[in-house]
Amino acid sequence: MDKNSVIGTVLICLLLVGYYWFTKPTEADLKRRAEYLDSLRNVELQKQIQRQEDSLMALQVLNDTTKILIDSAINESALMREYGSFYKSAQGEEEFVTLENNLIAVTLSSKGAKPYRVQIKNYTTHSGDSLFLLAGDSTHFGLLLSEIGRSTDEMYFVQNQKVSKADPVQKISYRLSVNEFSYLEYTYTLRPDSYNLELSVSTKGMEKYIRESRYNLLWNTTMNVLEKSKSAESQNTTVVWKYFEDDTETLNPRSKDDEKEKLSGQVKWVGFKQHFFSAVLIADDKFERGGDVTSKVLTNSSTTMKEFTASLFLAKEQKIDLKFFFGPNHLPVLKEQNIDLESMLDLGWFGFITKYAIVPIFNWLRGFIDNMGVVILLMTIILKLVLFPLTCKSYLSTARMRVIKPYVEEINEKYPKPEDAMKKQQATMDLYKKVGINPMGGCLPILIQFPILVAMFRFFPASIELRQESFLWADDLSTYDSIFEWSTHIPLISSIYGNHISLFTLLMAASMIVVNKINTANTAQMQTPGMPNMNVMMWMMSIMMIFWFNDYSAGLSYYYLLANVITMLQTVLIRNLIDDEKILKKLEANKAKAPKRRKSSFQERLERLAKEQQKQLRK
Repeated sequence: MDKNSVIGTVLICLLLVGYYWFTKPTEADLKRRAEYLDSLRNVELQKQIQRQEDSLMALQVLNDTTKILIDSAINESALMREYGSFYKSAQGEEEFVTLENNLIAVTLSSKGAKPYRVQIKNYTTHSGDSLFLLAGDSTHFGLLLSEIGRSTDEMYFVQNQKVSKADPVQKISYRLSVNEFSYLEYTYTLRPDSYNLELSVSTKGMEKYIRESRYNLLWNTTMNVLEKSKSAESQNTTVVWKYFEDDTETLNPRSKDDEKEKLSGQVKWVGFKQHFFSAVLIADDKFERGGDVTSKVLTNSSTTMKEFTASLFLAKEQKIDLKFFFGPNHLPVLKEQNIDLESMLDLGWFGFITKYAIVPIFNWLRGFIDNMGVVILLMTIILKLVLFPLTCKSYLSTARMRVIKPYVEEINEKYPKPEDAMKKQQATMDLYKKVGINPMGGCLPILIQFPILVAMFRFFPASIELRQESFLWADDLSTYDSIFEWSTHIPLISSIYGNHISLFTLLMAASMIVVNKINTANTAQMQTPGMPNMNVMMWMMSIMMIFWFNDYSAGLSYYYLLANVITMLQTVLIRNLIDDEKILKKLEANKAKAPKRRKSSFQERLERLAKEQQKQLRK
């Protein structure tokens, strides 16, 4: 190798070494390159992971969709087995629609197409809340579907005709369809100024699904506590029904046990009656024979009283017209229905006196007086004035018995022996006859007044006009007035007397004692051996009234208090007008003029009876 070649080779090597030296990467360059390569590897790894996750998610979605389809098929199969041809209506979302006018607001539920809740406007509960008559979820109403043995109350209906709020006559239609050729339809109509919710039930092609010869209608609801006293309200809450062209009957409202009654005839209407409000189901014609009503007492709740159920039958027709009455137990409102709904009011044996005498006077006074306490005062005065002649006659008879007491005592002294009881009785009757006294003369006027007393006893607790009307210390004359209450349960006392003190009741009992004392002072007390002392009995009666009336209507106690006070004034007035000496002189004159009379057949029979009794006693 020549010199030039060697030099060239060396120079090339030096150039390569120099290039390598000057182009050699630094530590920072090596670090950045390593980081760059790592990032490329991480990106690729994330892409691989994402592709795996996407594959897994797609597989999961496929599995979930398959599971949903399988579960849906299983569920649909179960619904078909349980609900038959109605399985499509067995599930849904419950929707609510409200029909309302100026008197009531009815909330309808798509589940069962039923009245779900009813608000009675212009009235509130005792606590001041809105008054709802039906109890929401605890209300059930529907026809029994014989194909599946279930009620339409469990089915979800579809609105076929929606309500128009602009129309004064509000109407809505619900339909339960098996298919386009077979369905059940409810149409509800609420008119202005009406407590009636009209219901038209129509069917098409349902013969296959309701095979019985008539429809079985079931209605059930729970009655809420609306008033101050649950016990008093419960005693006036019951099921009432009226047979077609016949009498009205009722379950015992005061029963503490569950009750059930078979409906023996064709029924016109069935009412779930509370103290002051009622829900009544009315047939346009009549319900078919059969069915039953039940009442279940609810003791475990302070907000509910009883659960009512009515099972009724309807003729199997393509269209059936019914209606609900949701309203107050107000006599004029009930009479407007013209189907004897007023018979739901418990007015007692003498209800005709209440309807045709007491209520007209009461309404006449209410026409120009707002204060209910003043109305009761004036009504009491009017009744006392009307009965004043009878009161005078009774007192006059009492005065006659009082002034001849010395003659009666002479007879008692003449025949002191028990075996002479018949002679003593005969002599006393002869004395009465000679002086012209009828021993029953004082009782007859009282007996004539008794129906009015009973009518008033029934009128005040049943009168919705007294509800939430205040007077003096009483904030509600329809229930008890309380001046003192306690929450501690006192054995025996709490169950008999209650946990409050009613001042009107105490005043009424005190007035009874005063009236009894006045009558005792002005009446001849002829105590018969073996008979209880009437004075003691009246004292006991006054004490019993304190326990009996403590939970009653304050308006009733107030009325009896007024009646007793007026009776005191009348007694004092009559006592000052009657002269005992003149009465005695007249009786003695009658005795002197009285001819001897033969014994009447009644006296002879009385003597024979007494003699036979004495013989039996001797034996």
